[in-house]
Amino acid sequence: MAATPLKTFRFLTVELVQRLLHNHLTEAALVQPDLLESAMNSPINIKHYTQEQNVFRLAANLSEKVAKNHAFQDGNKRAAMLVADTFLKINGYALQQVPFQDERTNTILSKAHLAVVNNEWTTEQLAQCYESIARPVQSVSKEIERLRAEAKEY
Repeated sequence: MAATPLKTFRFLTVELVQRLLHNHLTEAALVQPDLLESAMNSPINIKHYTQEQNVFRLAANLSEKVAKNHAFQDGNKRAAMLVADTFLKINGYALQQVPFQDERTNTILSKAHLAVVNNEWTTEQLAQCYESIARPVQSVSKEIERLRAEAKEY
C-alpha cells in the first residue's frame, strides 16, 4: 500500500513577519531577531520531523513560540495572534477577516494566548481553540495574496 502524500503548507519567513508587524503592530519592535527566526522555524521542524498535517497545530506551535520567545520589546502576544492568523490565512483559514477587528474573538484569543504563556494551556489546547474559531477564507486580500506568494512552501 502506498503512503499518503504529506500536505504542503506555506510558512512565513522572518522578513515577511517583520513587514506584517510593521503594517499592523507598530509597537512590536524586534529586539531579538534570532529568537524570531527560531519561532518561525519551529512549525517547519514539527512538520518535517513528526509529519504533522494539522494546520491548527502548526499555527498553535508558531504562536506559542512567538509569544514565549519574546523577540519583541513589546506586543509579543499580539504579534503571536497576528502571526498565527496570517499563517492560517495563507493556508486557507482565518481567525478573523481583519486582524484585531472582532472584539469577541480578540477576547477569546487574548485569554488563550495568556493561558499558553502562563503554561496553563498546552499547544494542543491552543490548536483546538483556533480550530473552533477559524473559518475557511472566503476572499483573500491583496496583502495575503502577496504573503502567500512569498511564503516558503513545504
